[in-house]
Amino acid sequence: MKKERVFKLLTHLILLIGVIAMLLPLIWMLLTSFKNNIEAVAVPMTIFPKVWDLGGYQRVWERNIIRPYLNTIIVSAGIVICQLVTASMAAYAFARLEFPGKNFLFGIIICMIMIPQHMTLIPKYKIVSAMGLADTLAGVIVPNFISISVTFFLRQGFLGFPEELEDAAKIDGCSLLRIFTHLVVPLSKPVITAMGIMVLLFAWNDLLWPTIALTSEKNRVLSMFIALCKGQYVTDYGYLMAASTCAVLPMIIVYAIFQRAFVSSITMTGIKG
Repeated sequence: MKKERVFKLLTHLILLIGVIAMLLPLIWMLLTSFKNNIEAVAVPMTIFPKVWDLGGYQRVWERNIIRPYLNTIIVSAGIVICQLVTASMAAYAFARLEFPGKNFLFGIIICMIMIPQHMTLIPKYKIVSAMGLADTLAGVIVPNFISISVTFFLRQGFLGFPEELEDAAKIDGCSLLRIFTHLVVPLSKPVITAMGIMVLLFAWNDLLWPTIALTSEKNRVLSMFIALCKGQYVTDYGYLMAASTCAVLPMIIVYAIFQRAFVSSITMTGIKG
């Protein structure tokens, strides 16, 4: 009993240290957003602001962060919806349907994961420009219409779906589309929700492709807005941390709302494995 208690105590202590290590950057960012620039770079570093300054948030508001916020919401929502719809349909086809060359085709698709993202930037930009979508929010969404990684993970989840339920639905006269929309998708909500959160994090934080695809100020997204907060010679850290806090807050709220489904999907994946 003593060994078991000591083991549990050490386990919880290690987990607590890990939690603190993960939260420290967020706490530092939040506290620094309330400091003026002199106090933010002071040595030795102060944890709490001596004077709580809202100047950083005021400058963020004055430089119109609302527009990048709206652009990021539109882009993120578009990418999440498109990827979940296309990836879930492709994953169901590869997991449950039988057609000639299925395994060969799936192998080719998986091999595409090994292609570095940077190698596809120029072809993607040429395609987007040819479609007349350069410097538009649609130009950011269209190249991210399909995700091979999301397709792979959803396929793994669908492979564990009980075949008896599908057979019963087929006996009742349900079509494949009805089985997919009314049976598979509702019962796979934890996995789909987890993938949605992962895609949302990617879309919300992506900087590389939006920087290439977007040039006008009116179409800038949050990641570009934050990147421009850093000066060439001098950086206002209070302003930079205030903008970063505003950008991070929605993702924390989303994770807090959907954390049960996220953890549940991980648990289910571990059991299937």
